[in-house]
Amino acid sequence: MIDPGPLRVLVTVDDDGMGRLPDLVADLRAVGLAVDTVLEHVGVVTGSIDPAGVAGVRAVLGVEDIELERADWGF
Repeated sequence: MIDPGPLRVLVTVDDDGMGRLPDLVADLRAVGLAVDTVLEHVGVVTGSIDPAGVAGVRAVLGVEDIELERADWGF
């Protein structure tokens, strides 16, 4: 099986998470997210994670959603 490598993800933060964003980012790092960018005003964190770590990111208190970065966005 081919190893896909780390996944690029966008993590959306919920309202409660916005109030504790520095701690939430630390929690994301603790579960293996290599944080690239924290967009504080819109509640989004970008980064990369091993596919096996996605469930850990979803379980972090304050995470509303996690989306895989799409290659077809065309930016």
